[in-house]
Amino acid sequence: MGVGIYRSVKDILYYIIPYLKEKKVLKSSDPTIHLRVSGDRRNVGRKIKHVMITFMILNHIERHHHADYHYTTVLYPGTENYHTLEFILNPFLNELESLKNNGLEVAGILWNFELYFSSDWKFLAICLGLNGPTSNYFCPWCSCSKNQHNNLSKDWRIEKNMEQIVTNYKDVNGHIHPPFFKMIAIDYIIFDELHVFLRITD
Repeated sequence: MGVGIYRSVKDILYYIIPYLKEKKVLKSSDPTIHLRVSGDRRNVGRKIKHVMITFMILNHIERHHHADYHYTTVLYPGTENYHTLEFILNPFLNELESLKNNGLEVAGILWNFELYFSSDWKFLAICLGLNGPTSNYFCPWCSCSKNQHNNLSKDWRIEKNMEQIVTNYKDVNGHIHPPFFKMIAIDYIIFDELHVFLRITD
């Protein structure tokens, strides 16, 4: 795998929350921070690929598309695979669990967190413990199979829930590993817009 780095989410939040509060992006009258996690593999050269995990504060609406407001927490050279991510994400997942369950006190205010996750289909499938985006049961949200995906007469809805997958992933069609982001509800896990629109227009 090579050498990877991890930056504490809490350390970053301790630094940026006072600034966001000063700019009135965050308000003590509504102490809920909407935090989105993203991940993907990126080319940094002809032969070198890095996997990067970032987060951003969705409350900062005017800065959603500014790279300076996406904070890198995990970076390592290599490929996206379940067992590597399982190892390197462990401290990050522990911090997310703590933020979700206990919040974070900064400057005398206890901030609560709503967590979201967004990525392309491959990375999302790995993080949810799915067999793969080309497997028979490929959908992160329902039990649609490859033989059913062209059935537009069926009203496809979110059927799965994170508690069900965490409790017994082997009984959920398509899942072969426990999910990483068990603290994030399944309906708060989405594809990023770029990949959705690319697939629609291809």
